[in-house]
Amino acid sequence: MAPQSPALVPVSARSLQRYLDQYSLLQQLRFRMLELSDAQAVIELRAQVLAQLAHPDQYVVEPDEEQFVATHLHLQPQLDSWGASIGVFDGCRLVAYAMLGIPSSSDPENLAHRVGALVTLPGAAAHLASCMVLPNYQGRHLQRNLLHIRSALAKAWGRDCCLAMVSLHNHSSRHNLMREGLCVSWIGEIDGLRRQLLACNPIQPWAFDMRGAQKICSLDWQSQQSLLEDGWWGVSSEREPHGSSIWFARKLS
Repeated sequence: MAPQSPALVPVSARSLQRYLDQYSLLQQLRFRMLELSDAQAVIELRAQVLAQLAHPDQYVVEPDEEQFVATHLHLQPQLDSWGASIGVFDGCRLVAYAMLGIPSSSDPENLAHRVGALVTLPGAAAHLASCMVLPNYQGRHLQRNLLHIRSALAKAWGRDCCLAMVSLHNHSSRHNLMREGLCVSWIGEIDGLRRQLLACNPIQPWAFDMRGAQKICSLDWQSQQSLLEDGWWGVSSEREPHGSSIWFARKLS
């Protein structure tokens, strides 16, 4: 399949950096696109964050960390499936990053194949692949800013729908994603792990019937499955002392 991206990139490197500089001024940190030379710094940051997770299922290490990181570290529009990453630096130190995946329609790893045309077509999907922030830099809205940047890049590259896969135990990431408009559209097992798929389409936002909305514990696997199979989606998240709950509502056609 011919690459879909080269003709769909209306942003120059200079204008992209100006865009990232706007976020840098807000945070007194430096935002920039990552390159292959940043691979070791990303791997080290991932190891540091993963070692401090509250639950081992929140994020599982990739079978090949180096390959996963390299795939998302620089623009490779000559490939059918490629990715890009934004890094946040305090001086020379990488303190946060966020990855965006641009899968081809035929890529079996394209998450759109799991949720079907009701959510998006595979050619319109972008993956919010991974976002990590060092503990000392959390609470500065970095995840929110990095989500905005990735959404803008996805749109610039012709991808209207962003998809993210999260663990049922990853309350913080799910809450941040849902606060920015992503909805739980699917739940199931991926490689033996119970995961939720969240989606958003800012071009054509979905509508929901909030009458009779149901509040479900975010760890209640069976109740979420039943609701999703019956046409309900998770539309908002509510933090609680020992986890979180998700409000489900029927999706309007």
